[in-house]
Amino acid sequence: MKIIFVCTGNTCRSPIAESIATVLLPNDSIQSRGLFAMNGQSITPEALEVILENNLPEPSVSQIFSQDDLKSDLILTMTNNHKRQLISQYGTEYPIYTLCEYVSETGEIDDPFGGSIDTYRHTFNQLYSLINKLKHEE
Repeated sequence: MKIIFVCTGNTCRSPIAESIATVLLPNDSIQSRGLFAMNGQSITPEALEVILENNLPEPSVSQIFSQDDLKSDLILTMTNNHKRQLISQYGTEYPIYTLCEYVSETGEIDDPFGGSIDTYRHTFNQLYSLINKLKHEE
């Protein structure tokens, strides 16, 4: 299955999700994108730190979401707003869900950008828990 995680800038949440999912879902093709990403931009130092603390692979460099990404089997956003933006731009016929919604949880993944390393660790733990649930839904 091809899964794409989507956030705003593809520098914090979706790259962390990509790194986690690459390990937890080894048989799937995992990528991350941003709605307003600058192609080639590095992830934040804090995101990289929590990824490396957990011995996970570094994610790909930042990429903006494009029409080609709609060919994915599953598009998982961090917030309802991200989901609404994609549906508004591309329509409802694509497999677009929030990550929380897809694993039958409520809430959203708050953006840790500008926060402390502990904020990033909280985001990592939240994403790990949700992606672990995703693993068991496959």
